[in-house]
Amino acid sequence: MKLGKLLLRKLGKRRKRGSKISQASGKRPSPLRRSHGYSPLKVLRAKKTKEKSLSVQVSPTLSTPILPPGPKPNLIAPPGFQSSLLTSELLRPGDQLRQSIEAFLLDQRSEHTRRAYGKDLKRFIQFLHARKSVKGLENLDRSIVIAYKDSLLEEKLEHTTVDRHLATLRSFFRWLVDDGLILKSPAEGVRFLNPKKLSRTIGFSDEEVKKILSTPDLHTRTGAQHYAILNILFYCGLRRSELCQLRTSQISIERGHHVLKLKGKGNTERIMVLTEPVKNALKHYFKITKKDPAKDTFLFSPIRNNRTGVKEKPLDPSLIFYLVVKYSKQAGVVNRVSPHSCRATAISNARDHNAPDRAIQEFAGWASPDMITRYDKRKSSIEKSAAHAISYGALDRAKAPEGPVMPAPKSKS
Repeated sequence: MKLGKLLLRKLGKRRKRGSKISQASGKRPSPLRRSHGYSPLKVLRAKKTKEKSLSVQVSPTLSTPILPPGPKPNLIAPPGFQSSLLTSELLRPGDQLRQSIEAFLLDQRSEHTRRAYGKDLKRFIQFLHARKSVKGLENLDRSIVIAYKDSLLEEKLEHTTVDRHLATLRSFFRWLVDDGLILKSPAEGVRFLNPKKLSRTIGFSDEEVKKILSTPDLHTRTGAQHYAILNILFYCGLRRSELCQLRTSQISIERGHHVLKLKGKGNTERIMVLTEPVKNALKHYFKITKKDPAKDTFLFSPIRNNRTGVKEKPLDPSLIFYLVVKYSKQAGVVNRVSPHSCRATAISNARDHNAPDRAIQEFAGWASPDMITRYDKRKSSIEKSAAHAISYGALDRAKAPEGPVMPAPKSKS
């Protein structure tokens, strides 16, 4: 009992002392001061937990918030807070952003894709440079990406090309989001053009292919090499990049057939059968150039190199374009053609000879069979139009007994 009374007396003295302090300061005592057993340590702990719950870490290089792990709290952004990049930060990237850009390009599976993405990003940065001289410092948001799309259209670029540039930016900004450099991609919500026009690649007719293949001089090393290249383009439908990277070690025999083991777009592997015309063209090429097919080298390398003298290297892709255009002109082809025209011709010819769509898909190295109709350059052939098959058995009352049905076209003098 005596111990209890002593405790009550001490507690009462503490209460009176706290109330006197609060009256002297004119402030209402805090709940912790009014509670039993006031302790400054409790107040300090409460302040720390409150600061931790409201703390947001900010990246030192970019004005971009990095939220702590766990569920994201619904915080109100303070004034001056930026959730996107500035154009100056992309024009002169810091170490962290530069490393992210390099990693984005290195992550692409194909060297061709890395080169194309690099060119697209360089063109976008050139646009930002020109815009900065007029607009000054800006946040990199959706409006700038839309303005970039409009500038590409003003340059009269194809809609497919504009969509490719937008796809590059969309992939790049998503990469920055994954790296934690920005919260939201500025390319999200920018509409693609999605052109539905047919491809402008023009294929060759069978007669034109015959004339082109009869043009090279087989008695020279250059002519023998060009003849073998044209045969592979027309009979195997290879892409220009695939043709240049061919090696002699990729030729092998599978189940009694000579084949090429290819690694194409996206590092996809496929097997290409070498038909008799291709095999004969390669044999003649090996004989004339004295190239040993058993030695692992590039299948097609420069015949001569007057500038550096180095021959053990692949052909430049521009040479493939040059020789297709050269022999097409010699054969009397007036249309604008390219090595891709040879690929489209091979696919169209295979479909004309009733090759299954699955076989054509594997032949071309596509992930989807939807590309078959896009590459079929003879589906709109006038000679095989479905209009010729329509007949109702009705009498053609307007048929002329003799003479031309339509007036002959006037010759240009």
